Amino acid sequence: MKRNWALGILVGVALLGAAATAAGVICAYLTEYGERRMIAASVVAALGVGASFAGYILASKHCTSRKRTVATLSLLLALLLAPLASMVYPGTVTYSRFALTVYGIIPVPFLDVTVGSHGGLWFRDKSHYVSIDELRPLLSPDVEVVVIGIGWHSAVDVDPAIRQMEGLEVHLLPTPAAFALFNRCVSEGRPAVLIAHSTC
Repeated sequence: MKRNWALGILVGVALLGAAATAAGVICAYLTEYGERRMIAASVVAALGVGASFAGYILASKHCTSRKRTVATLSLLLALLLAPLASMVYPGTVTYSRFALTVYGIIPVPFLDVTVGSHGGLWFRDKSHYVSIDELRPLLSPDVEVVVIGIGWHSAVDVDPAIRQMEGLEVHLLPTPAAFALFNRCVSEGRPAVLIAHSTC
Protein backbone atom coordinates (compact mmCIF):
# COMPACT_ATOMS: atom_id res chain seq x y z
CA MET A 1 0.00 0.00 0.00
CA LYS A 2 1.43 3.35 -1.06
CA ARG A 3 1.35 6.03 1.61
CA ASN A 4 0.30 9.62 0.96
CA TRP A 5 3.26 11.32 2.65
CA ALA A 6 2.46 14.79 1.31
CA LEU A 7 -1.05 14.82 2.76
CA GLY A 8 0.24 13.44 6.06
CA ILE A 9 2.77 16.26 6.30
CA LEU A 10 0.13 18.86 5.43
CA VAL A 11 -2.26 17.60 8.12
CA GLY A 12 0.54 17.39 10.69
CA VAL A 13 1.78 20.91 9.96
CA ALA A 14 -1.76 22.35 10.11
CA LEU A 15 -2.40 20.77 13.52
CA LEU A 16 0.98 21.85 14.82
CA GLY A 17 0.38 25.40 13.56
CA ALA A 18 -2.99 25.57 15.31
CA ALA A 19 -1.45 24.39 18.58
CA ALA A 20 1.44 26.86 18.28
CA THR A 21 -1.01 29.70 17.65
CA ALA A 22 -3.08 28.72 20.70
CA ALA A 23 0.06 28.51 22.87
CA GLY A 24 1.22 31.91 21.60
CA VAL A 25 -2.12 33.54 22.41
CA ILE A 26 -2.01 32.08 25.94
CA CYS A 27 1.51 33.46 26.50
CA ALA A 28 0.66 36.89 25.09
CA TYR A 29 -2.72 37.56 26.69
CA LEU A 30 -3.07 35.60 29.93
CA THR A 31 -0.59 37.94 31.60
CA GLU A 32 -2.52 38.05 34.88
CA TYR A 33 -1.69 34.38 35.45
CA GLY A 34 2.10 34.85 35.46
CA GLU A 35 4.09 31.62 35.27
CA ARG A 36 0.91 29.51 35.17
CA ARG A 37 0.26 30.73 31.65
CA MET A 38 3.62 29.28 30.58
CA ILE A 39 2.60 25.90 31.98
CA ALA A 40 -0.74 26.07 30.15
CA ALA A 41 1.00 27.09 26.90
CA SER A 42 3.47 24.19 27.28
CA VAL A 43 0.63 21.71 27.78
CA VAL A 44 -1.19 23.02 24.69
CA ALA A 45 2.02 22.86 22.65
CA ALA A 46 2.73 19.29 23.81
CA LEU A 47 -0.81 18.20 22.95
CA GLY A 48 -0.38 19.85 19.57
CA VAL A 49 2.81 17.91 18.87
CA GLY A 50 1.04 14.66 19.74
CA ALA A 51 -2.00 15.55 17.63
CA SER A 52 0.12 16.59 14.66
CA PHE A 53 2.10 13.33 14.78
CA ALA A 54 -1.13 11.28 15.04
CA GLY A 55 -2.66 13.29 12.18
CA TYR A 56 0.43 12.72 10.06
CA ILE A 57 0.33 8.95 10.64
CA LEU A 58 -3.41 8.63 10.03
CA ALA A 59 -3.50 10.82 6.92
CA SER A 60 -0.44 9.25 5.30
CA LYS A 61 -1.57 5.70 6.03
CA HIS A 62 -5.30 5.85 5.29
CA CYS A 63 -5.66 8.50 2.57
CA THR A 64 -4.16 6.54 -0.30
CA SER A 65 -7.02 6.97 -2.78
CA ARG A 66 -7.94 10.18 -4.56
CA LYS A 67 -11.41 10.28 -2.97
CA ARG A 68 -10.04 9.96 0.56
CA THR A 69 -7.40 12.59 -0.14
CA VAL A 70 -9.99 15.07 -1.45
CA ALA A 71 -12.29 14.33 1.50
CA THR A 72 -9.48 14.84 4.01
CA LEU A 73 -8.34 18.09 2.38
CA SER A 74 -11.92 19.36 2.28
CA LEU A 75 -12.41 18.55 5.97
CA LEU A 76 -9.12 20.22 6.89
CA LEU A 77 -10.05 23.33 4.90
CA ALA A 78 -13.49 23.44 6.54
CA LEU A 79 -11.93 23.14 10.00
CA LEU A 80 -9.61 26.05 9.22
CA LEU A 81 -12.17 28.34 7.55
CA ALA A 82 -15.36 27.65 9.51
CA PRO A 83 -14.20 29.45 12.68
CA LEU A 84 -13.14 32.48 10.64
CA ALA A 85 -16.47 32.56 8.81
CA SER A 86 -18.39 32.26 12.09
CA MET A 87 -16.75 35.46 13.36
CA VAL A 88 -18.45 37.64 10.79
CA TYR A 89 -21.64 35.62 10.35
CA PRO A 90 -23.51 35.52 12.61
CA GLY A 91 -20.79 37.37 14.58
CA THR A 92 -22.47 36.88 17.96
CA VAL A 93 -21.66 35.36 21.32
CA THR A 94 -23.38 32.01 21.08
CA TYR A 95 -22.63 30.78 24.61
CA SER A 96 -20.99 32.12 27.73
CA ARG A 97 -20.33 31.26 31.31
CA PHE A 98 -17.67 32.27 33.82
CA ALA A 99 -14.26 31.86 32.09
CA LEU A 100 -15.69 30.55 28.82
CA THR A 101 -16.93 32.56 25.85
CA VAL A 102 -18.03 31.01 22.56
CA TYR A 103 -18.03 33.52 19.71
CA GLY A 104 -19.60 32.07 16.59
CA ILE A 105 -18.19 28.55 16.89
CA ILE A 106 -14.89 29.64 18.45
CA PRO A 107 -14.51 28.64 22.11
CA VAL A 108 -12.38 31.07 24.13
CA PRO A 109 -11.51 29.75 27.60
CA PHE A 110 -10.24 32.25 30.24
CA LEU A 111 -9.18 34.95 27.78
CA ASP A 112 -10.86 38.35 27.65
CA VAL A 113 -12.19 39.24 24.21
CA THR A 114 -12.64 42.19 21.90
CA VAL A 115 -14.81 42.36 18.80
CA GLY A 116 -14.31 45.10 16.23
CA SER A 117 -16.97 46.77 14.13
CA HIS A 118 -16.64 44.18 11.34
CA GLY A 119 -17.05 41.18 13.63
CA GLY A 120 -13.39 40.19 14.02
CA LEU A 121 -12.61 38.49 17.32
CA TRP A 122 -9.38 39.16 19.16
CA PHE A 123 -8.06 39.03 22.70
CA ARG A 124 -6.97 41.50 25.35
CA ASP A 125 -4.57 41.36 28.26
CA LYS A 126 -6.23 39.85 31.31
CA SER A 127 -6.72 43.22 32.98
CA HIS A 128 -9.19 44.83 35.36
CA TYR A 129 -8.96 48.20 33.64
CA VAL A 130 -10.26 49.30 30.23
CA SER A 131 -8.53 52.41 28.89
CA ILE A 132 -9.56 54.71 26.07
CA ASP A 133 -6.33 53.74 24.28
CA GLU A 134 -7.51 50.13 24.25
CA LEU A 135 -10.88 51.11 22.78
CA ARG A 136 -9.69 53.45 20.01
CA PRO A 137 -8.30 50.76 17.62
CA LEU A 138 -11.70 49.02 17.62
CA LEU A 139 -13.58 52.12 16.50
CA SER A 140 -14.44 53.08 12.94
CA PRO A 141 -16.65 55.92 11.62
CA ASP A 142 -19.71 53.68 11.34
CA VAL A 143 -19.68 52.47 14.98
CA GLU A 144 -22.76 53.50 16.95
CA VAL A 145 -22.52 51.41 20.12
CA VAL A 146 -19.67 50.54 22.51
CA VAL A 147 -20.41 47.61 24.83
CA ILE A 148 -18.04 46.88 27.69
CA GLY A 149 -18.47 43.78 29.82
CA ILE A 150 -17.00 44.65 33.22
CA GLY A 151 -16.80 41.05 34.46
CA TRP A 152 -19.21 38.50 35.85
CA HIS A 153 -18.96 40.19 39.24
CA SER A 154 -18.36 43.73 37.90
CA ALA A 155 -14.70 43.89 38.99
CA VAL A 156 -13.42 45.94 36.03
CA ASP A 157 -12.82 49.70 36.13
CA VAL A 158 -13.34 51.80 33.00
CA ASP A 159 -11.51 54.95 31.96
CA PRO A 160 -13.86 57.92 32.63
CA ALA A 161 -12.94 59.33 29.20
CA ILE A 162 -14.79 56.41 27.56
CA ARG A 163 -18.05 57.42 29.22
CA GLN A 164 -17.68 60.92 27.82
CA MET A 165 -17.08 59.99 24.17
CA GLU A 166 -19.37 61.98 21.91
CA GLY A 167 -21.43 60.42 19.15
CA LEU A 168 -21.30 56.95 20.72
CA GLU A 169 -23.77 55.03 22.83
CA VAL A 170 -21.59 53.57 25.62
CA HIS A 171 -22.82 50.71 27.85
CA LEU A 172 -20.90 49.40 30.87
CA LEU A 173 -22.57 46.18 31.99
CA PRO A 174 -21.83 42.92 33.79
CA THR A 175 -20.42 40.57 31.16
CA PRO A 176 -23.54 38.38 30.65
CA ALA A 177 -25.69 41.47 30.06
CA ALA A 178 -23.00 42.96 27.80
CA PHE A 179 -23.02 39.85 25.62
CA ALA A 180 -26.83 39.96 25.39
CA LEU A 181 -26.79 43.64 24.39
CA PHE A 182 -24.03 43.12 21.83
CA ASN A 183 -25.97 40.24 20.24
CA ARG A 184 -29.09 42.42 20.11
CA CYS A 185 -27.18 45.23 18.38
CA VAL A 186 -25.82 42.78 15.80
CA SER A 187 -29.30 41.33 15.16
CA GLU A 188 -30.68 44.85 14.67
CA GLY A 189 -27.89 45.78 12.27
CA ARG A 190 -26.38 48.42 14.56
CA PRO A 191 -22.58 48.61 14.24
CA ALA A 192 -21.19 47.79 17.67
CA VAL A 193 -17.86 46.96 19.28
CA LEU A 194 -17.31 44.81 22.33
CA ILE A 195 -14.71 44.58 25.07
CA ALA A 196 -15.44 41.91 27.66
CA HIS A 197 -13.74 40.56 30.76
CA SER A 198 -14.53 36.83 30.91
CA THR A 199 -14.03 36.21 34.61
CA CYS A 200 -14.34 38.30 37.80
